[in-house]
This record gives sequence, structure tokens and C-alpha cells, in this order.
Amino acid sequence: MAGPNFAAPVLPVPPAQYDQNWANQTVRILNTYFTNLQNPGPIRATTITLTDLPTSSAGLPAGALWNDLGAVKIV
Repeated sequence: MAGPNFAAPVLPVPPAQYDQNWANQTVRILNTYFTNLQNPGPIRATTITLTDLPTSSAGLPAGALWNDLGAVKIV
């Protein structure tokens, strides 16, 4: 999840003819962009509502939240 200060990259202007260095640079920029999109980053909020939490920790990865009879627990 991208944070509020996250912006789409500015891609380099393509040359008139194919240039491998330009292509490599563009791929690096896009790889960085997609990596940043997948990074959840920090979350800061004053309220949060979690719906449909699982009611069992079975099969959940470490750090996942689940509902134990109304109490939120962390695996």
C-alpha cells in the first residue's frame, strides 16, 4: 500500500530509436515503483474498523489478526 507521499515515477523520454540503456533504466524505475506499491509501510490513524476477522488463528501467518470471542488477538 502506498503512503500519502508516494507518487508515480516520472519515466524518461524515449529516444527516437531503441536504446538498451534507456530500456534498462525504465525497467529499473518500474521495478522500484512496483516494489514500493507492494510495501505496506507504516499506518497511522485515529480510528480503524476491521470487519470479518477470522475467528480462529488456525492457518494464519505470524502477525495476522483474529477475533477471539470479541477480543482482537495477534498470531
